[in-house]
Amino acid sequence: MNLLAGRYRLVEPLGQGGEGTVWRAHDELLRREVAVKQMRVPARLSPGELAEYTGRALQEARAAGRLSHPSIVMIHDVVPHDGQPWIIMDLVPGTSLDKLLPLPSNRVAEIGLSILDALALAHHNGILHRDVKPANVLIGEDGRAMLADFGIAAPLGSDPADSSGSPAYMAPERFRREPAGPPSDLWSLGATLYTAVEGRGPFHRELPAAVLAAVLMHEPPPMIRAAPGLARVILALLDKDPSRRPPAPAARHMLQSLLPPPVVVRPRRTGRLVAIGALTVALGVAAGLAAWNLGSDQDTPGRFAALPDPCEGLTNRQANELLGDGADRGEPDGGSCGWAQHRTNTTLTVTYHLNPAENQAARAFDGYRSGGAAEDFTLAQGAFTRNISEPGVTGTSVWFRQSNLIVEVAYRQSGVASPDASERSPTWRAATHAATLVSVGLG
Repeated sequence: MNLLAGRYRLVEPLGQGGEGTVWRAHDELLRREVAVKQMRVPARLSPGELAEYTGRALQEARAAGRLSHPSIVMIHDVVPHDGQPWIIMDLVPGTSLDKLLPLPSNRVAEIGLSILDALALAHHNGILHRDVKPANVLIGEDGRAMLADFGIAAPLGSDPADSSGSPAYMAPERFRREPAGPPSDLWSLGATLYTAVEGRGPFHRELPAAVLAAVLMHEPPPMIRAAPGLARVILALLDKDPSRRPPAPAARHMLQSLLPPPVVVRPRRTGRLVAIGALTVALGVAAGLAAWNLGSDQDTPGRFAALPDPCEGLTNRQANELLGDGADRGEPDGGSCGWAQHRTNTTLTVTYHLNPAENQAARAFDGYRSGGAAEDFTLAQGAFTRNISEPGVTGTSVWFRQSNLIVEVAYRQSGVASPDASERSPTWRAATHAATLVSVGLG
């Protein structure tokens, strides 16, 4: 065929989808390889409708071409040829995400963060992607994740019934002809991350009608491969009510909390830094979820419908590692359960306080924290430690909240002099480590 726009020569097809065909091409002017997308034009359009479709596609692609970000496949040009729009993009060496499934949870969290950054920039510029799916996420040779196919992007507030996109990754409100917005792209991101970690789509069905019904009415199958924290983020993004989905900043906070914190090397107080970092990671997801659920004073139902068994907060092996081999576990007493090591006079207690709603739990948690002393130490958003003041006892309690559940983990040792207030004692380190284990166990 003739050169596109007098400069782009098609070399070979790279892939084909519902929206068109992507080609490897050579830019004869700049002497470089590019990717060219041949948009699929709907059949049976009148000349006037074809002109309107082509004009809209050109306008949308040019709008997307203004987006410049390391996590976005850059659009360089959009040209009409034989009555069709053709989009000129970066040619990214690498593989699309749909060909790499499944991936471990930490890698999926990293990919999610990159795509969130891309969507945040697009939404800030008033652009929806409308087709976030694994095939449109490219993983470069350097491991960087990039979001492609902004060529079908649309301005915010455009017709929600527009058929652009892949049904299995389209938010339910688009099928309900409700206004589409940033939450719609975030729903598609949740479906994409679900597929990335589980190796299958959350609403995969053999028939298109069954896919639509699943998106609108069914919950995705239980997640098996995903780490508990990642599963919580993904399922929150897949809420069928767009008003209940976490916004991009909260989703970013939750995903970031799943990754290891930066290593801080300091010659002293290393135990304290490690304990703080671990508990911050463990609580990050809960804090992120609360950040959007508690934006109002409404009674938002919490994640815990019933009080968990406090004796399952730690395994026997974990209790023995914290207290010493041979630790005895007591019976549950209401919301509490205790472990004791009589040789060293140490005890460990896990106590749960259940509240009906998240905002009620937040107020109760603030009450527990405000009733403390000056030496209380804030570990992270939604967590603090407190010295235990009892005769002949040295100890520390760690308080944190997950959704509508408030947790107290207390580590005590009898017959040991209290440490200087300026130092963090072994009981403080043991308590924070125990709280981390309990938090991870709750998911």
